[in-house]
Amino acid sequence: MRKGLLLCCHGTKNNKGIKDTIKLLRIFKKRNKNSIVKIGYLEIAKPTIENQLDFFFKKKFDNLLIVPAMIFSGNHVTKDIPNILNNLKKNYKTSPNIFINPPLLKSKKFLNVVQSNIIKSLRMIDRKKDGLIVVASNTINSMAKVEINYLARKIAKKNNINFYKEILITLNKKNLKKNLKKLNSKYNNFLVLPLFLFRGNLLENLSSVIREINKKEKKNFFLCSHLSDYKKIYNVIDNLIKS
Repeated sequence: MRKGLLLCCHGTKNNKGIKDTIKLLRIFKKRNKNSIVKIGYLEIAKPTIENQLDFFFKKKFDNLLIVPAMIFSGNHVTKDIPNILNNLKKNYKTSPNIFINPPLLKSKKFLNVVQSNIIKSLRMIDRKKDGLIVVASNTINSMAKVEINYLARKIAKKNNINFYKEILITLNKKNLKKNLKKLNSKYNNFLVLPLFLFRGNLLENLSSVIREINKKEKKNFFLCSHLSDYKKIYNVIDNLIKS
């Protein structure tokens, strides 16, 4: 029985971000030696998800697991990947038995990954007097927005932080700066948690804007690192696969 696994990522022009995805890919290959493991990107980077799926269909694999390396149930998970798959199926008489893994937030273990990522940074703030800002990529998907708010609330509650807010960002640095500046004036310090699995231009913009504001404003923003412990990320995904 031929088994395949396709790791699906968004894609970026940022070389550091591509290197991050390859780190996760290597873990998947090491832990799934009975499967052919490949990576595909939705946008910008290559190989594309379409090209990789075409490989699995042409080679007539029996089973194919599609793993979105994504945190929330945004359009990429709920629409784009299924649409790519359905369009490809039209070109073939037969297809593998296919299972699409849910996004990371669907695992109860994901909150533990986030918590371990911010535990050291929490020392920088007074949890009763300062705030938490959770940053995620902008989305029009209503379910993803609900999930982002849910996760921000859970993190704040777990760490006894009174004020929290989620901010959805694009590459527009002007809007990002505006949103950070208008935060509740009662709080001078904020812990900023970027909910990104990989480095990219969004994260670089966030870091740049925070450095600029910290120099000019009375507010202090403490930026956590992105979620870069890929062994833990893999364990979350593996938990979803087995559940």
